[in-house]
Amino acid sequence: METTATLHEYIDDTHDEHSANGYRIACGPWLLAVDSQWTNGILDSYVLHPIPRAPAWLVGYTNVDGILVPVVDLFHLLDPAAVRVGHADSEVSILLGSHSPGDNEEAIGLLFTGLPDQLSYTRIPLPPSFAAPPLLCRMALGLAEAPDGRMAIELDTNRLIDHCISQLDASERVPT
Repeated sequence: METTATLHEYIDDTHDEHSANGYRIACGPWLLAVDSQWTNGILDSYVLHPIPRAPAWLVGYTNVDGILVPVVDLFHLLDPAAVRVGHADSEVSILLGSHSPGDNEEAIGLLFTGLPDQLSYTRIPLPPSFAAPPLLCRMALGLAEAPDGRMAIELDTNRLIDHCISQLDASERVPT
């Protein structure tokens, strides 16, 4: 990523801004922002059940009020080659979200570490030389600049879910 001074100079030159409310979560070395309209809740306590033959990034499912919610390890999905610096299981939470409001069968869970920050932010475009894994860059709507000055990468959750579904569909195809 560019230096902070250079990044702020770039931000000052951009005019395509969008304000939103959301959650900032830690995912490996990245801070990610997710729009609050997508978010249904946060689970600090859960039971994670494995899914046989699932890709490594689909770490299992959990039961949320009778709905089985698949749980994605974003860190592993976004950069499968990266090595995670250990975190105790008690520090890992799940951010629940869905294309549709409320608890529903379209829900998905995203693993994250630490505590989420609820915030208002301004979306700014990614700098042309932004350094991140290619999939993360494709999933980004832009950078989320919060009032505290900390930047996060705003995820396009629709694109994220569509990508996960396409990966699962591709793994189910049998060559003929």
